[in-house]
Amino acid sequence: MAALWKTCHQCLRYGFSNASIYTSITAVNVISKRNFKAHWVAPTLRELQRRKVIEEDRNGGPKIFHRSTFLEWNYDAEIFAFSNRLGEKFNDSSLRAALTHKSYIERETARLSDIGVESNLQFHDNEALAKKGGEIMSKFINGYLRAVFTQVPEELIRAMHDFLTSNATLETVAKHIGLGDLMLCADFPCKTETYVKSFKAVVAALAESSGEERARIFVQDLVVTQLYGQDVNELWNPVDPVGNLTAILKREGKAEPEFRLIRQAGSNSILAVYYVGVYSDKNFISEGAGESLEVAKEMAAREALKKLFHTEDSMRALPFGRQLKNIQSRIAQLENQPNVPLSEWISQKVMSAVH
Repeated sequence: MAALWKTCHQCLRYGFSNASIYTSITAVNVISKRNFKAHWVAPTLRELQRRKVIEEDRNGGPKIFHRSTFLEWNYDAEIFAFSNRLGEKFNDSSLRAALTHKSYIERETARLSDIGVESNLQFHDNEALAKKGGEIMSKFINGYLRAVFTQVPEELIRAMHDFLTSNATLETVAKHIGLGDLMLCADFPCKTETYVKSFKAVVAALAESSGEERARIFVQDLVVTQLYGQDVNELWNPVDPVGNLTAILKREGKAEPEFRLIRQAGSNSILAVYYVGVYSDKNFISEGAGESLEVAKEMAAREALKKLFHTEDSMRALPFGRQLKNIQSRIAQLENQPNVPLSEWISQKVMSAVH
């Protein structure tokens, strides 16, 4: 009692009453009972998590459910929302055909036949639209690249075109605009080829619905912009940079390139670096660095080609969006007019072609 009185006396000294002490003790007891869990809960949760990880590893990742399995799924509303998200006007029948894969029609036909129902599906697959969309998309991309990269050889144009029309690039674009939830196909998650084919078909459907001009801007905004942040020189690997540089200088009536060692560091170590400069007619062209003289010579030749083609690291940013408004007519003009090939490339011919 003395200890209790002493404790209560100290509590009263600091402003606490006996009632508040008893209330706090009761609250602590209630909270401890509320947070108490049986001993079997934690081991069970760990076991369920372990089984979930094993199942996901076996299936290649967590299971993904298609939007069509949701209760609020409304395909007509999804099609309408898709058109408005893109800000484009589609013919409804063309857009539906662009999003219907041949495998979906085959699966539905087989399913109806198995249950004895005559299959008379009013569906059109996207095979024809995908072929047409691939052709016009390739044409739009070539026109943009030739209008912007006026001084590069056609080989570099072709390398950039192949990058933009690759399955990996087009699949990325298709996923980001939400085609995965709208495509009607037998496989889910959808295959890369299905994404690519559907996106090409959407381009063709837009060209049929709103004209090629809208389809051209659509491709420029979604596909060509994938070049942003890319080093275009890494997309093309010339076989013999030194030989190409020598041939270009010879066609322009200049002396053959002369490679000189400018400086070096750590030549006796595994971190050696050599700087080689390229000269022609005693005029400095460029320089390159490498772990050996041969590598540095090749890098110097590559830097010289970049300078000739105007694709240096400090090149002007690529134009997109409203910046292309004044050159759309030229883009359309150059869609079927290739640049000068590397075997014939000289600065004078390139400048005459530009003007």
